[in-house]
Amino acid sequence: MNYKAFFTSLLFLLVTGTLSFAATDKQSITMTLPNSVVKEAIAKSLPLNFPINSEALLGSIAIDKIENLQFKANTLSGHVTLTGHKLNIVTSIAGHDLRMKIGSLTMSFQCDATTRFDSASQTLFIKPVITNLQSTDESKTSVASTIALLFNNREFPLQIEKLKPIVADMGNKFLTISMNITTIKLHPDSLLLSLRPIIESSPKKK
Repeated sequence: MNYKAFFTSLLFLLVTGTLSFAATDKQSITMTLPNSVVKEAIAKSLPLNFPINSEALLGSIAIDKIENLQFKANTLSGHVTLTGHKLNIVTSIAGHDLRMKIGSLTMSFQCDATTRFDSASQTLFIKPVITNLQSTDESKTSVASTIALLFNNREFPLQIEKLKPIVADMGNKFLTISMNITTIKLHPDSLLLSLRPIIESSPKKK
């Protein structure tokens, strides 16, 4: 007898039994992440390239740094440094598009953003409000303002990747636990995730 497989299966049954009870009672599993962990994850994800969805501005922009990141109830704020590369402003004269080369640009601003999570689409929406805009090159202030308008008071979707399911071999069948995120909430000292377990069994193919 394979004792390792037996005890692994027994442990899995105990866990799935607990999760099944929670799912039956329509309860969720909660996970709390300290804000220090969230801040570290955000810092390590930078620089973050951001698409320019504008016919009037071409090029690439990236969020390089977020300083003094603070959490409140479903809001976050911080001082953002952003850079643009190979920037061109597009204007139309007599039906012809003309490009004015801007080049590179570094700008910073205060960002206060609200968040909401849509569980059906597993999407986190972030809506930033920009203030105290500054540019390292005063001659490019108007360009910095144009870039700020791409962000300001607009809601941006952040698709959350599905968590990988847990699969256990029970001999004559497989048990699978999938986790759907039902809630993402920001608090001053933490980020709260609520997960809904979905348990399924499938027979092995002979």
